[in-house]
Parts: sequence; structure tokens; C-alpha cells
Amino acid sequence: MKEKLKKPVFILLVGLILLMAGLIWRNSQWVMKVNDQKISETEYTFYQKLYPRLDEKALEKQIVEDKVQLQQAKKQKIETIPDYKTLQKKLKTVNQENERKIKKKQVVYGLRTYDEVSFYRYSLSNTINELKKIGAKDITPKMMRSYYDKHQSEFKEIDAKELYRVSGKKSTLEQLRKEDRTQEQLTTHSDVTSEQVTLNETTLRDWIKYRDDLSAVNDLSIGEWSVTFDNADKSWSYYCLSSKAGEVQTFEVVKEKIALRLEKEHYQANVKKWVKQAEVEVK
Repeated sequence: MKEKLKKPVFILLVGLILLMAGLIWRNSQWVMKVNDQKISETEYTFYQKLYPRLDEKALEKQIVEDKVQLQQAKKQKIETIPDYKTLQKKLKTVNQENERKIKKKQVVYGLRTYDEVSFYRYSLSNTINELKKIGAKDITPKMMRSYYDKHQSEFKEIDAKELYRVSGKKSTLEQLRKEDRTQEQLTTHSDVTSEQVTLNETTLRDWIKYRDDLSAVNDLSIGEWSVTFDNADKSWSYYCLSSKAGEVQTFEVVKEKIALRLEKEHYQANVKKWVKQAEVEVK
């Protein structure tokens, strides 16, 4: 009986060994190299899953961009996930740790459970943020001031406007748009409701919620009507009462915005340089 079992067991062991050898061989094969870092077929397949809309050339370009950023992070001693094999190990550890926290009713930051794609994106985003912080040290007050002096028109406030938001039947609004009406007549007209509203830098955030309205009133001159808007209940239009040209905001007000813009531009320039300098080999 024991003799009969030996052969199937031996065949099974050989099969497992061959399977493991095949997997090891497959992972040892590479389809790309970025600065001598190999991208295996398995990792390449993961990138295809990560960026499903990219064709082959665009995907290769994206892989190079991702890899050079991760490689730069490693040089800067930033904790990161350099390859797919490390991603799998780290993903398992993080999910287990989150599960433990959930059972103990502790706070879990980010997702409670990650898959490979979401965890890669989360990790890469953190890496890029850390690299940006390092690059931000290159942005000097002199550079910020120079940018402000050259681009002051970009920091001009929007024109301040006083408006009536006139609501009623569409036909009534269309008739009002054709007639010359005083402010008093607009506010006392029995078939419409008039509400005075303001558009300026302070109220801009509220207007942005209603982007169609903002684009329609932003360029109105005194005495002009905006287009008519409609919903299920009513129609409305804006009548411009006054308009004052916006002023250029001071450097102190916008310097943080300038710093963020320069940091972004500086980082994008670095990524472009890293990609250009990368040694890439594709099989």
C-alpha cells in the first residue's frame, strides 16, 4: 500500500516544484528597465490594470514617470514602495493592521481596506507630496516676488457688482428685458420677486456653486440683463445695478498662492528632467 502511494506523492511534489519554478522564472523575466530597475511581466500587468486607458507607448511613458519619482524618493530617504513585490507585502501588512484597529474601535486613516490599485495610488501620492516638500525649499521669497511682478494681472480681483436677482414667469422676465425699468419699478413689480445680491471676492465662493450664474453675470455692465435661467419652479435673470473694476491684490495676500504655484511648476520641471535623464530599456 505504501509503495502505491509513493508514486502519486512524488508526481505531486515534482508538479509543485515545477509550478514554483515557473512562477519564479516568470517573475525573473523583465519587459522593461528604468535606470536598471527591472519591471517584471507580473508588475507590467499590474500597471496595465492601474492605467487601463493607456496604449502601450503611453503606458511605458507612465511607468517611467512613476518609477523615476519613486527612485528619487529612495535617494531622499523617503519611505516608499519601489516595486510590485513590496507593494503586495506592504498591502497585506496595512490591511491586517487596519483590521486590528477596527476590532479595537481605533481610528483608521484612509480606507479601511485597500486593494492593490487604491493602495498604490495612496502610497504614490504620499511619496509625491514628500518630494514636493523637499523641492519647496528651493522656492525663495525673491522668486515669489518676481513672479508676482510679472503676473500681476493674474491676481486681479473680479469686478464687484450689485445685482438684482429677478424671479418670475419666463414670459414676464422676457418682457422686462425689453423695457426700460427703474430700480423701484423692478422691486415693486407685482409679477416678479427681486432680491439684491452682490458679486465680489468675498462672495465669490458662494457664486462658484452656481457656475452658470457666475459666468453669465461676471461681464455684465450697468443696466444689462443676464440670460434667463430655468428650473421646475421658476425662472430668474440678473439685472446689473453697479459695477466696479477689481483691483490687483497685494503681494502679501497672494504670496501663499504664488508659493504653491511655483512649487507645483518646480516639481513638474523636476519630473520632466528625471524622465529625460532616465535610462530606459524595453524588450
